[in-house]
Amino acid sequence: MPHMKNQNGEIVGKLFQDLKGKVDAVLIVNSRSPFLDENFQYFTDVRGGVFEGSFALVTKTQARIITSKLEEGIAKKSGCNVDVYSTAQQRDSLIRSRLRGKDVIGINEAAVSVATMKRLRKILRGKKFKDVSEDISKCRAVKIKREIGRLKKAASIASKTAEEIPEILRVGMTEKEAAAEVDYLLRCNGADGPAFETVVAFGSSSALPHYMAGERRLTKGSVALFDFGALYWNYRSDISRTYFTKPLNTRMTKIYKIVLSSQEAAIKKISPGIRASEIDTAARTVIEKGGFGRNFIHSTGHGIGIAVHDSISISERSTDVLKENMAFTVEPGIYVPRLGGVRIEDDVVVTARGCRVITNASRQMIVI
Repeated sequence: MPHMKNQNGEIVGKLFQDLKGKVDAVLIVNSRSPFLDENFQYFTDVRGGVFEGSFALVTKTQARIITSKLEEGIAKKSGCNVDVYSTAQQRDSLIRSRLRGKDVIGINEAAVSVATMKRLRKILRGKKFKDVSEDISKCRAVKIKREIGRLKKAASIASKTAEEIPEILRVGMTEKEAAAEVDYLLRCNGADGPAFETVVAFGSSSALPHYMAGERRLTKGSVALFDFGALYWNYRSDISRTYFTKPLNTRMTKIYKIVLSSQEAAIKKISPGIRASEIDTAARTVIEKGGFGRNFIHSTGHGIGIAVHDSISISERSTDVLKENMAFTVEPGIYVPRLGGVRIEDDVVVTARGCRVITNASRQMIVI
């Protein structure tokens, strides 16, 4: 199998620049569900596989994969150096060998179980462990050029799918049927899969932001809220669009216009140096003036990247300050119990003077 050069040196270098000599190496542990750490993919750039029981050993210049024979072929496609083990004893021996001479080991404690930490302390007796989860989060918040390229591709796939939804949406179909259609379209349009479980909510169910698609059927004069994204080479987009069926409810028309104005105000506010909380305030102010302040029940956005909820938060309480090449969602919404909800969500990348909206599906009201 030909050896491919791994392209993650820039990410690795960025992390160790931020760490400022606090650790000699970082060990990313990909244990078993639910303790699978997306940072394994972030640092190795491996595409595919599950990699349970695997490790990414990150030093100042490279990331090395320690994995079982099950994942050997996929691991080698990443271009990383790969160590393969057959038994737990071989695995532990490899970890000790690769960390010989390195005294302080960085660990992402946010993704490691107590049981795994006990085992690591036994395997690496005498080593000092330091939690570097915040340092990793800081590193992930600002994207490199390749990451932005993949986010744009994921956003493009999701946008194309959103444009096609009116063609498949019909009165009488169930939410589950609509969700299945969206997932099919995502793959047809080039996604590796859905970025997360697709949300489809009809009627009053659309007032529940994290609703799970069920057996409810789309009726006349109703709301159809879709929240979905595309997974492309480990990176995820996230888009929401709200559609309507005739006859149009005048109150929902008003709500849609307020949400769209709210999103436009938030996007206009984005630029480097602005506090994330100011973006939330810009969106929330429009909705409050429209008389629906108490019906905006979540934050204005969240980071996107390797995870669908990545690093930064666009909320009232956020302490994050925007930097060029950060990527996040802008998704104000209004949710009225027993009536329905409207959410319009797009993905943006912060530029030197503002931002670029990378999801380009129409945001105008569409009535089926």
